[in-house]
Parts: sequence; C-alpha cells; structure tokens
Amino acid sequence: MAHGTAPRRFTQLFDAALAAGTLTAIATGGALLGLGWRDGEAGRVFRLAGRGLLERFGVASSAAPLTSVALGYLHHLVVATAWGIALALLVLPLRGVARLVAALAAAAAYGLLAFLVLPSALRIGYGVTGTVPGAVSIGAAVGVALLGGVWVAIGEGYD
Repeated sequence: MAHGTAPRRFTQLFDAALAAGTLTAIATGGALLGLGWRDGEAGRVFRLAGRGLLERFGVASSAAPLTSVALGYLHHLVVATAWGIALALLVLPLRGVARLVAALAAAAAYGLLAFLVLPSALRIGYGVTGTVPGAVSIGAAVGVALLGGVWVAIGEGYD
C-alpha cells in the first residue's frame, strides 16, 4: 500500500458518510414535515421537540413559541446528521449487495432502537418516533437516505 493511501481512504469514507448524514437530515426532515401536515401543522414536530428540550432546562415553552420551533429544528439537524454519519460509517465500507442490504438493515435497526430503547433526545423526530407509525416512517426515510448515500459514495469514487 502506498504511503498516504490509508488517510486518503479514510477521508473519502468520512466525506461519503457526511454526505449520507446530510441526506439523512433532509429525508427525515421531509418525513417529519409530512407527519406534521397530517396533523394540520407542518412544523408541529419541530415545535414539540423544541418544547420538550426547553422544558428539560426549566424554560416555559409557552414563553418562547418561535424558539421552540427553532430549537426543535436545530435538534433535528444535529441528531439526524449524527445518526446518518454513524450508520453510513457502518454501511459504506461494505461492498456490492452487502452494502445495500446493510443500509436497509441499519435503517430498520435504527427504527427499532428509536421505538424501543433510545431516549427521546437521541431520536430523530424527538418524541414522535416513540410511536410505531413515527418510527416506521423515520426508519424508511433513513433507509432512503442511506441508499442515497451509497449512490453518492459510488459516484464520488468511494467504492
């Protein structure tokens, strides 16, 4: 192996994982907006997440309704991107069909973890994914994002 190949390979992997993390934030954000629209308010999920986070710190969320939405959205960006990166780092080193199967399995495992084990602050969608429909829709969005991340990685030469 040539000198410098391993660090370059890691950089390519991390770049591809960052792209998958970004896709995860986008795809799950769309799913969360859809869940909110179903309930009559597109930003509902972000507002509820922000409200939950503010109340954890002892701040009355009714005193800062717009802050609740902004904080919930920021929470989503951080948590969804982090999960996307972490799952992509598990999936992208694999090759061929194994990579595709692992992407779908990782998304299903995330959905199951979010529904059964993860505390709300570590879930994409905060409290919404504590229900079966919420966990399934977010798990499906994570699967689409990971498959998109695989596609991006192949296009960028990380295969």
